[in-house]
Amino acid sequence: MRSLLLLSLILCSSAFYAQLPAPDFTITTSDGQVRQLYADYINQQKLVVVEAFFTSCPPCSAHATPFQNLYTAMKAEYPGQVEFMLLSTLVTDTNVKVAQYLTNKNMTMLGAGKDGGSITALQPYMGGAYGAFQGTPTFFIIAPGSGQVFFDIRGNSATETMALLEAKIGDLIPKNCTVTDPFGEALEEVEMNIDAAGFDSTFLVSGTYDLSDVASLQNRSYTLKPTRDGHPSGLTTYDLVLISKHILALEPLQCPWQIIAADVNCSGSVTTFDIVNARKVILGIENNFPCGSMRFMPDSAAVSNGKCQSFIGVNLGDVNAGPCTDSLNAPTLERKVSNKLWFRDRYLKAGETLSVPVYLEHPAFAEGLQLSFSFNPAKAEMRQISSDILPEFSSDIWHNQGGLVRLSWFHLPGVDVQPHTALFQVQFTVLQDVWLSELLQWSSGEDFPAEIYSPKGYIHQLRASSWQGIAQIYPNPAKGYFWLSMENEAGEQLIQLTDVQGKKVFKERFVLEKGFNLLEIDCPQIPPGIYMVLANNVPIGKVILK
Repeated sequence: MRSLLLLSLILCSSAFYAQLPAPDFTITTSDGQVRQLYADYINQQKLVVVEAFFTSCPPCSAHATPFQNLYTAMKAEYPGQVEFMLLSTLVTDTNVKVAQYLTNKNMTMLGAGKDGGSITALQPYMGGAYGAFQGTPTFFIIAPGSGQVFFDIRGNSATETMALLEAKIGDLIPKNCTVTDPFGEALEEVEMNIDAAGFDSTFLVSGTYDLSDVASLQNRSYTLKPTRDGHPSGLTTYDLVLISKHILALEPLQCPWQIIAADVNCSGSVTTFDIVNARKVILGIENNFPCGSMRFMPDSAAVSNGKCQSFIGVNLGDVNAGPCTDSLNAPTLERKVSNKLWFRDRYLKAGETLSVPVYLEHPAFAEGLQLSFSFNPAKAEMRQISSDILPEFSSDIWHNQGGLVRLSWFHLPGVDVQPHTALFQVQFTVLQDVWLSELLQWSSGEDFPAEIYSPKGYIHQLRASSWQGIAQIYPNPAKGYFWLSMENEAGEQLIQLTDVQGKKVFKERFVLEKGFNLLEIDCPQIPPGIYMVLANNVPIGKVILK
């Protein structure tokens, strides 16, 4: 009875130890870097192997080379999924002593001494919370994700201890390999090619795959190579701006996946030829890049014995796909703001050739611009798009394919665009009588968003609007001032504002030229409210002052 009770207590005690997760700790390793157990490893799905040691411990020295060999093998077998570290139990072991120990033993793993926080980190394990501490060296494993501790993995020799550690690592790290984007999201329908002597096969992977049960791959070597077909996705003119800044060394791209994404022609370097290729795809001149729409890190992998390899797929051209995942670099910032394109609507007569100016509602400093519109080729013939204010604006930056027009412009260091100056103008010869607003159909779809790009990540999301009559009021609502865009005959124009009771609160006379005129209405003294705008006593619209 006493024996059964003792066995029961031992089992309960073992279960208690197994269920305790590792407490978090922060250490400064001998290379001067600050590391946090959960933030840097466990929450990143990395397994951590810890050796409690001290620099003058003879058994620790005997385990040093086998432990380093295991570390090298595990890093190769599970790249990016394991980390080993040495934590000293001795108060006289400083980080300098630990660094010297690592050098003397040809060890490349992390290490920390007392001044790096090693004793504080080890205290729960030396205090018996996970089982009896039997001195140094003591090895334990902290599982990825859960933080579960597997304490005092110990054999009868250094070789046996390393074998037990290797087996436990293999149990805790998933056998499945992943195929994801740079941010850990699973990629669907990736073709995986297996190339081996006398064996060639291709299968589809969606997120994860496992080759351990494929009998034909046991006891042989082979190469894995992933590919994915499809049209380039996520590519916009903003990516061209960022690639250009990288080439000019103004704002170099930071992450490895961004460099791969920028090299759209797969030449091995990022050059202006990549920008030329990317713009052709944006404009629809080309359907794909010379080496396809996606590249993988690594491109291929040589493996054996039913093992697999995890791959990261990168959409070529899309250097702005998301934040830089390197913790030493700041994430890419996007600040979305709203802006509007507008043009004056009018009735067009067949045979007429006209230039349609397009304006911005709000000022913007433009480093890049993209938009698209369509028109009916049976009703008009488009001759050109031009701009008086955007440098390097040529026929190379727009493409008309059967009435679908795409425009992609960028220029560094950028251009200041004001609402009273036309951003660009589109020239048509009219073939049939039609309203301009019916002829031009502006697009703002997700596949080709209408946007203007400004420094520091500001993206102006554009929507188009037409207006009729003799005037356009903007901004509206306004504060302190607003603009009147007017197109009429030459002569004097009296502009007035009246409140909701009809009381006149503002008046000013302007001399207009024939055609387009831009009038600034400066009214900071007028209280907030809704006011009628009159031109020569004719109501032309309402303005909200705030």
